[in-house]
Amino acid sequence: MINKFKFIFLSLIGFIFFLVPFTIGGESRIMISHIIYLVTDNILDGFLLFTAVSAWIVLVGTVVFMFYTSKSNFLNNIFKASPINVVLRLVGSFLYLMVLNNWFDGTTVGEMILDPDTGGLMAGGTGLLTTLYITFFVGILALPLLTHFGIVEFVGILLGPIVEKVFRVPGYSMIDAIASFVGDGTIGIVVTDKQYQRGYYNKREAYIISTSFSIVGIAFAAAVAEELGFSGIFPIFYGSIVIVTLVLAFITARMPLKKFEATYYEDKTPKSVDVPDDKTIVEYSYDSAVEQAEQTSILGAFVEALKNVVNIYVGFLPVIMAVGTLSLIVAEYTPFFDIISAPLVPVYDFLGYSSEVAAQMAPASVAGFADMYLPALFISGAESEAARFFIGVLAFTQLVFMSETGMILVKTKIGLNFWDVVKVFLFRTVLSIPILIVLVNILAAMGVISS
Repeated sequence: MINKFKFIFLSLIGFIFFLVPFTIGGESRIMISHIIYLVTDNILDGFLLFTAVSAWIVLVGTVVFMFYTSKSNFLNNIFKASPINVVLRLVGSFLYLMVLNNWFDGTTVGEMILDPDTGGLMAGGTGLLTTLYITFFVGILALPLLTHFGIVEFVGILLGPIVEKVFRVPGYSMIDAIASFVGDGTIGIVVTDKQYQRGYYNKREAYIISTSFSIVGIAFAAAVAEELGFSGIFPIFYGSIVIVTLVLAFITARMPLKKFEATYYEDKTPKSVDVPDDKTIVEYSYDSAVEQAEQTSILGAFVEALKNVVNIYVGFLPVIMAVGTLSLIVAEYTPFFDIISAPLVPVYDFLGYSSEVAAQMAPASVAGFADMYLPALFISGAESEAARFFIGVLAFTQLVFMSETGMILVKTKIGLNFWDVVKVFLFRTVLSIPILIVLVNILAAMGVISS
């Protein structure tokens, strides 16, 4: 009885926390967004001090662990990183502290970094990193409510037969997919890679799952929605991401994919999940969910989530700061993004956006390859709500970005190289645009967003 209660009650709380908007103080937002405003309006100085301490820990810890190995696997996993990630962590942490403390103010380089449209946009009281620090702290701690107490198993098994027909992958791949949607895309990729190595998927299936379902999850989407002004319609924002992603997965599943044949890793014996003869699929889904709830300790899930927060703070946020700041400097002081995105300007002009908005949308459409948060940075100042919605959703449906998921895909045993990742990005961008045109026009016609 207790385990049934854990499954139903905790999963329901998670669903409400992440997906249901509440009106507080006259503003309709999901709970994470209300918490963001609670922190920034009441304890901002204290929280910024906390983030500064975190940045110092990352800066010092990364340097120390370049030469030192701890007896703690947790500390080694957190602070030891590939050379490129070490550089990005150090640069990102330093830039964050630089902006908070106004280091090198008055110098040429300092002015370039402290500019309100570059580093000043990323860090500080109104900086985007402040929103991310709060969002990930709260979101990751609450995430086990959706991922650990049975709802993933229930939905995954229940939808299994449909998934096999529609996406041509095993039914239990929905567990990976849902974990990505409600958790994090990197988790989905890592899980898929491990399952591929264990024989649950062949190479073709692993490619489809990792490049079609491993999208950045709700916590990050909530931060982007808040930045773009869509917290009040977050379920519609995230629902649009899901719709476009599923359409692209349907198409991907029917492509030739000659490089990724239906062969198993090291000739592993294929594995499957079978529904017992004496149970319906609903009964088996429910029993599996309750069993998962039984196996999960609330305290253990919380401790695991806390470790994930530390991992995000050390390995992810400094990278966003580094890539975001440097990319914004390139965007602000060079014509690079304007040049490579020039062919898209007439496309957006043709779709009815003003020349000014089209010029903002074009570079935002390609900036996501560097980091998924960049499109939001590029388009956040656009007056057109439809344009912000379009780019915000596009950034997620593009799926791969080299500051994280792209590099992880290359490291898997599935067999992708850098050019494969580039092809995935371009393919998903080209196909997402026409689908999003239809979606945005429907939402605008319904009055959900303004044009």
